[in-house]
Amino acid sequence: MNEGRHFNLENVWVFVFTNVVVWVVVAIVIQTVLFDGVLTGAVIEGTIGGFVFGTTIFYLRKNDWF
Repeated sequence: MNEGRHFNLENVWVFVFTNVVVWVVVAIVIQTVLFDGVLTGAVIEGTIGGFVFGTTIFYLRKNDWF
């Protein structure tokens, strides 16, 4: 009855999506707090950064680099 939903980061899609969301949120916060607040650029930077970071880290973990 107490079955909880677990968040499995071993799934490549969940891992990359989580990274993209985190990077977008961080980029938006930095853009609005420190700079003029151009949200379109923050979303683009966060999406690209999160995708590249997520796929790279997943690849390195899969090949036992760390």
